[in-house]
Amino acid sequence: MTLSTIRRAAGLLRSIPPGQIALLSALTLASALSEGVGLLMLVPMLSALSAGELAAGLPGWAASASATLAQWMGLGGLLALFVALVAARAVLNYRLALAQTRSQYAVVDDWRDRIYRALLSAGWRHLSAMRQSDNISLLIQLVDTIGDGIFRLLGLLTSVVTLGIVWLAAFALSPVTALVGALGGMAVLALFSRFRRHARGLGSDVVRGIGALQGEAQETLGALRLIKSHGQEGGAALRLSQNVGALRRAQLAMIRTTAGSRALLLSAGAVAMALVVWVAFARGVSLAVLLPLVALFARSVPLLDTLQSGLQHWSHALPAIERAESLLAQASAAREPDLPAAPAPRPLHEIAVTDATVRHAGRDSPALDDVTLVLPAGSMTALVGPSGAGKSTLADLFGAMFAPDAGTLSVDGMPLDGAALVGWRRTSAYLHQEPVLFHTTIRRNLQWARSDAGEAEMKRALERASAGFVLELPEGLDTVVGDAGRRLSGGERQRIALARALLGDPALLILDEATSALDAENDAAIARAIAGLKGQCTILVIGHRGALTDMADRVVTLRNGRIAGEGAIPSAS
Repeated sequence: MTLSTIRRAAGLLRSIPPGQIALLSALTLASALSEGVGLLMLVPMLSALSAGELAAGLPGWAASASATLAQWMGLGGLLALFVALVAARAVLNYRLALAQTRSQYAVVDDWRDRIYRALLSAGWRHLSAMRQSDNISLLIQLVDTIGDGIFRLLGLLTSVVTLGIVWLAAFALSPVTALVGALGGMAVLALFSRFRRHARGLGSDVVRGIGALQGEAQETLGALRLIKSHGQEGGAALRLSQNVGALRRAQLAMIRTTAGSRALLLSAGAVAMALVVWVAFARGVSLAVLLPLVALFARSVPLLDTLQSGLQHWSHALPAIERAESLLAQASAAREPDLPAAPAPRPLHEIAVTDATVRHAGRDSPALDDVTLVLPAGSMTALVGPSGAGKSTLADLFGAMFAPDAGTLSVDGMPLDGAALVGWRRTSAYLHQEPVLFHTTIRRNLQWARSDAGEAEMKRALERASAGFVLELPEGLDTVVGDAGRRLSGGERQRIALARALLGDPALLILDEATSALDAENDAAIARAIAGLKGQCTILVIGHRGALTDMADRVVTLRNGRIAGEGAIPSAS
């Protein structure tokens, strides 16, 4: 393992509570000691079975200890002690397995929580540039891969400690033979480094495969209407099958690599054990020493296998760990200030964007180029212009979704940045063309704006949003809206979203193409609701034509990221 890999492993282990680390350490050491002592118990047992005849070939300390134990305990006592040691080791291993699993879950839960919080705390410009299906695959699947990696790492550390105890026991019986066996074991591990490097490459393939499969499934299930309308069910199924096949090939390649390396290691271990027996025999080691040595080294081979397998699976998990670390680092760099305790003041005079320039990554020309626009408090302004003119970007600036690259956003002449910018965002509300509703009740959807809102306040917000139909539903506020609100019509979803926005008592209400996909009846219903809000909050409308733009106090035209004019809506050309 390289130094960077060791640091990465230490970072993962820090996710485990200190008390759990102490328990793991104690159980690991106790389990290893019980194994070493249990195997050494073979020496006095053999001595007792041979009535002391084999003791002559033992090292001095071993002969003396064997004779004392055999005389004091007898064969029956020695056998009982051996059984007790084996049973104790079984109990210790049971407790150790539970502790390792709890530690694995602690790491998974900690990393999943950290990643989720990092994404929630990152700025909108950073989030909007990400592929969210990649984040979902990391949160749901790759974090479990990290958990498997930490489980293998803990098993690897257990194997190292146990191997150390076993080899120390062997060294006590025959130093030269033990040294030959230890060097042989380390040589075997060194020879398998190529398999570990290959496992890391396969881990990268699996990470990419999971991301591709997640992205394809998410996009396909989100576009079922389009797929069915074009008769592309077969093509969609084929693309998903191709992604499944690519992922499965990467996973099977890892299984082949693991199984192949294990077969080779067990074969190499058998050769090493044969070498140990040959060296011991050549040196005239007595049977009382040779048999326990064979048992010790026979136990070493599966421990080496566990060690090699652990290193290989750890290497396989490294790409997922690197992916998680990269996301955390990037999201932390884009972290927004915490929400201030005091609410942002409502504007008394104006909300202004001054000399604002915004550039999006990968674009040559700016989305907004030195734009200045003032929204008088309580006014209604419509932004119009061709697609790509910068209307939504300007609305995002007024809503404090991000700060401009140059220029300022100010309220009543006070520039907003840092925590003040985040605080102002909480006083703004958005209504988009495709409203966001969650698969829960209307009540819970409304409470996203204000978790402490009472039923009377919700009903008033629904009435103000021309959404009184909710109160006529059989379940009323407790009606479940379905996935993305699909149990409701588009107009019904939009009016519930407007009610949610109004429940938060916004100082600024932004309507981004809010009625462009609605029929005339729903357009008029939304327009009536907005008309009742004029003068109560500042309203910014993005659209082309319709009832909302017609009722605006003024119309601002954007073109190529600049303000092209103010006044009436330009005629269609």
